Amino acid sequence: MTTPSTMPGAPGPYPQAPYGQPPQPPKKRRTWLIVLLVILAVMLMGIVGCVALVGTAGKAVTEVSASQQASQQAEEDRNAPREVTPGKAFTIGSHKVLAGWKVEADSTFGDAEFQVTGRAKNVSEATSTMFIHLKFIDKSGEVLGNVDCSTGDLEPGQTERMNCLSDGRYTNKYDKVTAEADF
Repeated sequence: MTTPSTMPGAPGPYPQAPYGQPPQPPKKRRTWLIVLLVILAVMLMGIVGCVALVGTAGKAVTEVSASQQASQQAEEDRNAPREVTPGKAFTIGSHKVLAGWKVEADSTFGDAEFQVTGRAKNVSEATSTMFIHLKFIDKSGEVLGNVDCSTGDLEPGQTERMNCLSDGRYTNKYDKVTAEADF
């Protein structure tokens, strides 16, 4: 008796191949390749999503930084040095030096020094103290004298006489006066 697997035409563990060819094993699914491709696709989508999120966040940070910078620049410009004219009102920071302020020579302690007199007003919504720095400059750009002026604490809308200290010899040869907030 012979076994069925050796009989021609009888089914065996593998499909029958034509005579002269070895039998072929069944086709294997390449599951590992499909899993690998799915994992790579998920990783790629994650990376693209992160890049998009970081790009959006970076743009938002840039926009906030630009607006903060503009706000800071506006505040700095309000306090930035500017040319002023003796007797004419000007505003620096939260304070306004009122019209009528004067620059004179003071010889009380020997050599004449710059003497600045006038009044300042708090034009802000909060209590604050004024500190300003005045420079007296000649045509060549040389600083001839400096004067620092301040007030006490002023409530909003309050006015007070400025207290000024000089550190330069007075001369009427100055070409311009600059003022800046000094705090």
